[in-house]
Amino acid sequence: MSRMLSYVAAEPLPLARAVGESVLAEFTDLARLHADGWGTAWRDVATGEVRTAGSATAAVGGEEWAHALAPASTSRMLYLRFASRGAPPAPENVQPFLRDGTAFQHNGLIAPREDLVGLLTADGRGELHGTTDSEAYFTAIRHAVGRAPGLDDATALAHAVARVRTRFAGACLNAMILTDATLMIIHAAGGTGAPLAAFARRGFEADALPPGHDDSYNALSTTVSGTGARIIATTGIDQATWTKLHDEFVFTVSPGGFARTQIGAQADR
Repeated sequence: MSRMLSYVAAEPLPLARAVGESVLAEFTDLARLHADGWGTAWRDVATGEVRTAGSATAAVGGEEWAHALAPASTSRMLYLRFASRGAPPAPENVQPFLRDGTAFQHNGLIAPREDLVGLLTADGRGELHGTTDSEAYFTAIRHAVGRAPGLDDATALAHAVARVRTRFAGACLNAMILTDATLMIIHAAGGTGAPLAAFARRGFEADALPPGHDDSYNALSTTVSGTGARIIATTGIDQATWTKLHDEFVFTVSPGGFARTQIGAQADR
């Protein structure tokens, strides 16, 4: 269970300007708990390509972190990892993953991982480098996008997520996907709350947890910053004036708002 943040802007902006210094500071502070690595993906202004950087360490705020967050962009994703059992901090488990120009990050737990891997083709299984359920999830849905005749990417993605949801009814399938053209958000929170026992093992009892580390832990919310950037994030920062996204939808994000595609409506198609 990790923390995610992303934005889309009409013009290239550094992360701190796009989301605001206070939001970035609050999000960065979450690395005290979500301390199993970090990553970021952004659209390169010069080339339009998606780039990623990250580390399996908790060195948030250091030189590598500052360098990775420095480039201005029209869209960026940021990730702080809380590792699941069986997927320890390691370079191959750092998110966002990047495959064929598409970056992907997932907040949640899809278990058992072996059942998820079983949904993949032999070629898909051969693409796995790490031990996370998130990478297997990425592989399961990535191959569906752009390959279904007559379906736009959002509908194809909703189809793919619905198939995973059918197999893993209570799992959190929240994800953010960045390409050279779009930022897409999967809000599919499932039925699990915050992993309080795991937090306690790290010395964070319930009364010491950041905001939203409760039954709302898997909710995604959105707001527009002072610079006009559209921001989407998990809980853990002050979201008192934010708007919660509708659950079980795929969102295609633009600075002006969202296009929505319902996930559940795809399940029987």
